[in-house]
Amino acid sequence: MNAEEIRLPFDPEEYRRRVAAARRAMAEAGIEVLLATGPENVWYLSGFRTGTAHVFTALVLPIEGEAFWVLRRTELSNTRALAEVSWVKHAVGVPDGTDPPVVLAEALAARGFGAARIGIDREGWFFTAAMQSRLEAGLPEARFLDASGLVERIRTIKSAPEIAAMRAVGTITATSLGAGIDLLEEGVTDREIGAVMTATAIRAGGEPMPQGPFVTFGPRSFRAHSTWTGDPIPRSALVNTEMAATIDRYHVPCFRVSVIGPPSAELARFHAASEKGLAAALDRIEPGMTSHRADTIMREAIEKAGCGDEFVVRAAYGIGLSFGPTWGEDRLMALRPGDQRLVEPGMGFHLVPALYREGLGCVCCSMPVVVTDTGLDPLLDLEPRLFVKD
Repeated sequence: MNAEEIRLPFDPEEYRRRVAAARRAMAEAGIEVLLATGPENVWYLSGFRTGTAHVFTALVLPIEGEAFWVLRRTELSNTRALAEVSWVKHAVGVPDGTDPPVVLAEALAARGFGAARIGIDREGWFFTAAMQSRLEAGLPEARFLDASGLVERIRTIKSAPEIAAMRAVGTITATSLGAGIDLLEEGVTDREIGAVMTATAIRAGGEPMPQGPFVTFGPRSFRAHSTWTGDPIPRSALVNTEMAATIDRYHVPCFRVSVIGPPSAELARFHAASEKGLAAALDRIEPGMTSHRADTIMREAIEKAGCGDEFVVRAAYGIGLSFGPTWGEDRLMALRPGDQRLVEPGMGFHLVPALYREGLGCVCCSMPVVVTDTGLDPLLDLEPRLFVKD
């Protein structure tokens, strides 16, 4: 395979920066070998991905020397292709029917790491406690350290190339949401709107999305994350459309509300409250404040508008790099009550002033943003208003 047939999302210097940062964090934690097993961390450090991200994959990163893969033998086709452009050149395949932690232990021992201080991700979704136990049994002289969050802390601050990529994704999200809203008229089904949003994203350059789009209408939208049923949309019904387009596993979500015909007074009041919460956040959240303080800014604006009891979520969740089953980085960073972590330049968030009223539904005008040196910068330009269709 020629190198021209495959590509990395970013240039080699970006990966050198990431790996160097990971190794500095390893040194601070006393880790000699890091096992990156989460698909997001693997992708972030190497550019490797597969359509079966849930299958065992380990990127073994020594603090010095060459990294290597231990993964399902079928996936060696991907690592061999990637080796032409990636800094990771070697891999060990795990045959189907063979226990991956056993092969991993053997590979570590064979490379002189049988008694090393090994960092593992204890919070990883696809490296289970049972796998950890079998790995420890295979390396009785090794010392295992919790490396949960080590790479994630680096990922939380986006580089300039990452932010540029997210802006490009934001354009696709806005275009796709707009296409769905444009289609809305009495009698159109929620499924048709979901179909046009998906098709628009794909045609605009988007890749398979890990979840959504979410399209729902009327009081049923009170059920969080409900989506289409194939029913026709009547006049006066609140319509929710939310999606996150993706390129190279970078996601930029957005939520908009529409209605056919004049909105009810209740819908108009709730949407105005959501808009006030978003406006306060965009205007006043800045780097250096705590997550708790940032959440409070949005929360107080919504409470002042008389809808505090209906604001049952955190003000924002982190966005950027993700594989299914989610499009967000809520596990990395969020703006929520009681969280004393600091907001920093380079962080990405989805601001979600989502209000839930039973009998009305969910009302939310959201905005994906990146934190700059002075405040928040939106990642798309779809106006956060209530869309009223004739």
